[in-house]
Amino acid sequence: MRVVIVGAGHDGAYLAERLVAEGQDVVVIEIDEAKAAALQDRLDVLVIAGNGASPAVLKDAGIEQAGLFLAVSDRDGANVMACHSAKNLGARRTVARVEHPDLREVSPGLGVDVIIDARQSVSREAAELVRYMGVSEIEPLAQGRLMLVGARIRVESPALGRTVAELRSESAVDWALAALVKNGETKVGRGNVVFDEGDHAVMVVHPENVRKVMNLMGIPQVRPRRSVVLGGTSIAALTAERILAQGHDVLIVERDAERCALLAKESRALVLQGDPADSDVLERLDLGSHDVVLGMSGYDQVNLMGCMLAKAMGAGATIARFGKARLARLLKDVGVDSIVSSRVAAADAILRFVRRDQILSVSTFMDTDAELIEIEVQEGTPAAGQTVQGMQMPDGTVLAGVVRGGTATIPTGATRIEVGDRVVVLADRSSIDMAEGLFLQ
Repeated sequence: MRVVIVGAGHDGAYLAERLVAEGQDVVVIEIDEAKAAALQDRLDVLVIAGNGASPAVLKDAGIEQAGLFLAVSDRDGANVMACHSAKNLGARRTVARVEHPDLREVSPGLGVDVIIDARQSVSREAAELVRYMGVSEIEPLAQGRLMLVGARIRVESPALGRTVAELRSESAVDWALAALVKNGETKVGRGNVVFDEGDHAVMVVHPENVRKVMNLMGIPQVRPRRSVVLGGTSIAALTAERILAQGHDVLIVERDAERCALLAKESRALVLQGDPADSDVLERLDLGSHDVVLGMSGYDQVNLMGCMLAKAMGAGATIARFGKARLARLLKDVGVDSIVSSRVAAADAILRFVRRDQILSVSTFMDTDAELIEIEVQEGTPAAGQTVQGMQMPDGTVLAGVVRGGTATIPTGATRIEVGDRVVVLADRSSIDMAEGLFLQ
């Protein structure tokens, strides 16, 4: 499928890289000639220097053949206008990154089929990471009927040295191990997989059992005393409000005096003017094991430095927002406990439009190329009417959840898959097509 992307900034470049890896025919339009040239040197895609709303430029990009048009520049208005032009010229589906509330309301009437505002998903994820202090990922699946929980296996874990099959047979709680990242290698959750200290486990559970699975991973039950948000960006402000709604105290640290004044006026959080990456500023906060520090500025290096310093000063957990996914993968052992990324969130939301229509959601992880996919089972497919044991899941895949008639279950080998079921499948990059082929025509 031809995918046309407007914007070669961090978001557009990341999307282009992901879509090229998917085997899509990608064309990128970028008004800044230097950015366009840099992306052309880095990726095997056609990059056109020009205005993404220009009919002439869009025709050069082959817009008439585009199955998907993505406008992800830094300007909301430009994204909406680009979608408007693309729709008029024949683009089948248009997606725009739009953050301003007023533009979100009028965009559907201007040719925008889908609006992406990754700030909302990132702030929601960050607030949940505060609620479940100690996990590295927490994400709702199947419209909240199941939860994905990721964390490092700690020395206190009762799972150490045990296999998945042993633990599941003894557990009073239903859970499925989707994947285990061990020494950089991803293992899907088969029964013979053994848990070791430091392994990154990704589990699927019912929402009411999240804390019980945290106990299995060795994570102590700690209620946050205070959340310190480093940076005064719009994502930082949204995150602060979500944490306040959970009943936790929040302090925002922002360098710019004018931004501090605005935050103090609009937010219920306490606001402190200061450099979020200054050790003297952080030292005055008297951080302790019940404090969570969130690096939510617009600069990766500030978020990294702030979290590293906070961890060294005794913070119980650190969460950092990152734009550069490659950098984020290197940070698991340097003082950053959890990572959130607006670019990854946007890419996950968009990937389901690139795949077949029955793909309901896509989730990716920072330290592995495996993906967690929600799929609606179609009639006449190999899985329909088969038990999990009988349909022989491909190597590199695992079935982690089934939703039928509003009820979610953690599957066993005897679970039968029916047409219309929503299934949650983890697959490594080499097995994604085979996994989809089991459930989709």
